[in-house]
Amino acid sequence: MYKIGGGIHMSNLTISRLSPRLDLKPFIKDIWIFESNGMLSEDEMRIIAPNGSVKLMMHYEGHLAGRIDGHSFPVPEHRLIVAGVSDCPVIADFDQGKPFGCICFELNPAAAYRLLTVPQHELRNVILPFGDIIDTSAIRILEEQMYVASDPVHKSVLFQDYFSVALTRTQRDTTFEQGVFAIINASGRISMASLSQQTGRSDRWLRAKFAERLGIGPKTFASIVRFQSCFQALLQDKHSFLQGGAFIDHYYDQAHFIKEFKRFMGYPPTKYTSLHNEVGEIIYF
Repeated sequence: MYKIGGGIHMSNLTISRLSPRLDLKPFIKDIWIFESNGMLSEDEMRIIAPNGSVKLMMHYEGHLAGRIDGHSFPVPEHRLIVAGVSDCPVIADFDQGKPFGCICFELNPAAAYRLLTVPQHELRNVILPFGDIIDTSAIRILEEQMYVASDPVHKSVLFQDYFSVALTRTQRDTTFEQGVFAIINASGRISMASLSQQTGRSDRWLRAKFAERLGIGPKTFASIVRFQSCFQALLQDKHSFLQGGAFIDHYYDQAHFIKEFKRFMGYPPTKYTSLHNEVGEIIYF
C-alpha cells in the first residue's frame, strides 16, 4: 500500500479522496472514489467496519450488493443509494474479477439527520435508494445529472450543490450534536453518566434522540468510535499492535477488546490479521 497525493494505491485498488466544500465540511466527513481493476484475489474479504457514519454512494462501473447481518441488498447502478448507519460489519459484494468503480459521500454522524429527514433507526443496517426515502423530482434530476457526468469529481460537485440547498430546509439539533461530539472527542471512552452531565439531558432522552437522529444509541456509538480508534492504530502495524498489547490504550482489558473486535469485524483480531481485506482497509487507511 502506498499514498500518492490525495489517493491511496494498492496493486489492484485505488482510492482517491476529495475535499468537501468549505461550507459543507461540518456535514460531510469524507468523499472518496473507489476503483478496482478487476484483479482482486479470490480470498479478498471486502469487510467494511462500522464507523458511525451514513454513506451515500453511486457506483458507475460493475455490479454491487451489500450484505449486512445475513441480508443482501442489491444496489442499482447509476442511482444514489443510502447505506444507513450500521452496528455490524458490511460486506461490499462486487465481482473481484471485473472492474468496479463508485463514489461515496460519508456524512458526519451528527449531520445525516439534516439530509435524511426520517427517523434514522429505520435506516439502521439497511441499504436502499435515496429516492425511496425522499421521493422528489429534485432527487431524480440529481441522479440523472450525476449519471451524465463522466467525471467522478463532477458527480461530487453536483451532490454537494444539492446537499447545500437541502440544509436550508432543516434546523439544527444542537444538544444532540453536542452529545455526538462529546463521544467523538473522547474517542468513545466516555460513560453515559458523563454524557448526561455534559449535555444536561437524561439517559432516556439521549437514547431516544440518538435513535431518531443517528440510528443507534449513544452507548453503541461510543463503542464504534472506540473500536475505530483502535482499528486505525492496528492498520498501521498489525503484528506490532497485537504483540505489543497496544489495545490497552483503547480498552480496559484484552477480553473486552476481542469481544468488540469480533462484534464489528466478524472475526477475532488474531484471525482477522491473517485474512485479506484490502477493500475494507484502503477505505479507512
